[in-house]
Amino acid sequence: MKNFSDTSTKNDMLRVGIIGSGFGVIGLKPAFESVSGCKVIGVCEGRNEWRAFLENESIDAIAIAVPPQAQYIIAKAAIKKGLHVFAEKPLAANLKQARELYALAKKKKVITGIDFIFPEIAEWKKVKELLDKNTSGALKHISVNWNWMSGDIRYGRRTWKTSVKDGGGALSFYFSHGLYYLENFAGKIRETKTLFTHSPKSLNGGEVGLDMLVKFQNGATGDVHVSCNTPGIIRHRLMFVCERGIITLENKNAIVDNFAVKIQNEKGEKTVKIKKDNGRKQEDERVKIVRKLAKKFVVACTRKEQMEPSFADGLRVQELIQKIRNSSRP
Repeated sequence: MKNFSDTSTKNDMLRVGIIGSGFGVIGLKPAFESVSGCKVIGVCEGRNEWRAFLENESIDAIAIAVPPQAQYIIAKAAIKKGLHVFAEKPLAANLKQARELYALAKKKKVITGIDFIFPEIAEWKKVKELLDKNTSGALKHISVNWNWMSGDIRYGRRTWKTSVKDGGGALSFYFSHGLYYLENFAGKIRETKTLFTHSPKSLNGGEVGLDMLVKFQNGATGDVHVSCNTPGIIRHRLMFVCERGIITLENKNAIVDNFAVKIQNEKGEKTVKIKKDNGRKQEDERVKIVRKLAKKFVVACTRKEQMEPSFADGLRVQELIQKIRNSSRP
């Protein structure tokens, strides 16, 4: 555990502790450090040192990047102490844990946030704006195609990310993002039908892909193909079929970078000009997007007003995950 530093901060500064040795260091730390009104007090990288870390009275909030089971335990302890919590997705390893965290945070009146990054990307926000304004008419159908090769599959690693009971598998670990962004674009999901795909390369048995049909409450439909076992390609494409045209949102060879938005209709095809999100040199590409969420979290804590996405959104996604898994069992 790294030593704490400069605890004599101003009263209006939100003092944040980071817990996590991976993305906590390369993602959360630089994101929160660059937010006005925030002071990163320290980083806890040791698995068994977080309890002592939470005892430091100079911390107002924590940002966590650990596996879901550990996140549940740490977040629960932090909330009981009255600390605000910014968490990774999925919120917990299962629905029961997610419900417990949400109820406890509500009872203790702490501010919560969760790292659903995609709707914060400039191009994604533009598509949301186009849909909300019915620029191409009412949305009728969403098609998602997301393919890449995960490190755990490529290198045969046995981690929680390929274990369904630990909050892994393509649905929970990766497409928790997708369930959140689908509802962000089209409203509540009413019904799904899902087929999971598996591979012996997934050493803990978690699914490596899924194909899903979706019905939304507003009458729109969707189809989803996700695979973290696709060699030779990194692509994330969404197509929004509307009454008067199709909006395409797509990138290649990146997680949050390189997205382009195109509109096709009877007049032809055009690329929508959008001001790109600017990162900083030598930063992980995700940091510039996490920074937006970190800023939301800091402002929410300062104003004592709940942000979006919060644990309520994390719980909603966990409910969908459980519903999909239950309905897919033979």
